[in-house]
Amino acid sequence: MSWPYASVCAPVASDLASPSGRLAAWSRLDAERRAERDAFSERWIGRLGGLALMATLLYLFIGSTPYVHEAVIDANTGGRVMNSVNRYSWIVLAALSAPILWLRRQALPQALITLAPVIALYGWFAATSLWALDPSASQRRLFIYVIELIICLAVSLSQPDGRRLHTVMAWTCAIMIGIDLFSWIFRYKVSMSELGLAAIHNHKNTLGAVMLICGLICWPYLATQKSWSGRAFWLAVLAGGFALLVASLSKTSLGIYVGVFAFTPVFLWVMSRGPRTFRSLIAAGIGLVIGTVFFYLAWCGVEALDPLAPIRGVTFTQRTDVWRFVIGEWRHHPWRGLGYGSFWDIDPMIQPSLQTDEWFAQPDSPTNEAHNGYLDILVTTGAIGLAGALALLFRWVFGALAALRQALTATDPGLQARRPYAVYQALLPLILIGHNVTESSYFAGNSVFGFLILLLGVELDLRRRQAEA
Repeated sequence: MSWPYASVCAPVASDLASPSGRLAAWSRLDAERRAERDAFSERWIGRLGGLALMATLLYLFIGSTPYVHEAVIDANTGGRVMNSVNRYSWIVLAALSAPILWLRRQALPQALITLAPVIALYGWFAATSLWALDPSASQRRLFIYVIELIICLAVSLSQPDGRRLHTVMAWTCAIMIGIDLFSWIFRYKVSMSELGLAAIHNHKNTLGAVMLICGLICWPYLATQKSWSGRAFWLAVLAGGFALLVASLSKTSLGIYVGVFAFTPVFLWVMSRGPRTFRSLIAAGIGLVIGTVFFYLAWCGVEALDPLAPIRGVTFTQRTDVWRFVIGEWRHHPWRGLGYGSFWDIDPMIQPSLQTDEWFAQPDSPTNEAHNGYLDILVTTGAIGLAGALALLFRWVFGALAALRQALTATDPGLQARRPYAVYQALLPLILIGHNVTESSYFAGNSVFGFLILLLGVELDLRRRQAEA
């Protein structure tokens, strides 16, 4: 009787009997082991990057002083009490990201070259700390923002594409909304402030900004759900986040949230049109704006009216007083500024606002920002710093819009699957542009908007470089 596979096994046995056959078999086995080891390593690098991102976002959402809704003032100096926990927390987060950079060390040189514009702007920020009003405060805040850049680089290198980052961010937002709802329901007294609901955060505006970000992340993520149970869960998360946003009484965040919700369908329709239609719509929109302004000015001229009359009484909740003061201080050092992070919450003996009798410098109304991100960058890093920051911002805006347009018009299923995350990427910088008109978060440490825009910029630049390569 003959075995049915004898004719097949005989050549294999003869191959293994020869040295070249044994070497080929060993090479195949070694290649399989290497592939398994690499896959195992990639999985854990991805998980570590997701953990670093989730921990960083939760820390930025909550801060180092949960449930503390008022600034703690030092009676001896009149300045805010420094919280050392913040610095050590960032060091821990950097340590969590360090193994990723070590495991991705071969990709680091090219990544640093790709991020040269960001690094150059950081170099200018470091230079301004040399002549800062309070050099130690400037260096501490720059140190934290350098750590944020390191975390962004590690997280971006840990993931093959942005969809995994989107999943991590969405679940982080769900956790944060759950914590805030628990605080609102079961810790109502300590969650309320005089101005509105703050929940676990340090201010009601912080809660509003966090819920705005959670909506921005979770609404596109809802489109990735394939089951009814998944859609129901994320709709419940979004409903809870919107309820918290309304309860915070944060007018800026609520206005942006509602405006984006109404604007997004039109925005996506325009972005999905063909090149000729897209350009025509953009040209028509610009023409409509210019025409409206022209006819309004012409009407004011005919009727002898003041064109600025409708906005002369607008103070943006008295923010214009702060803006006038900041612009006045910037004029003393228009090019170099007063030093990165060296204008608010510095040594009380030299802090410019505390040397005046302005209402926002009084103990009962302490102000720690210009309530305009562009003015804060201008006064601290000068016209050079603001020009660099705006150049990067518009670079990231157009990069995100290009990625969204590619995903919306693609026929490849892999590119189509990136649409939800591309929507988030395109909307984030647009929202940040509007948010920083009345709040300061761009290139600001300990700011979730500042961290997310930096993460978006680093990831966009690295992905673009990979696509080109």
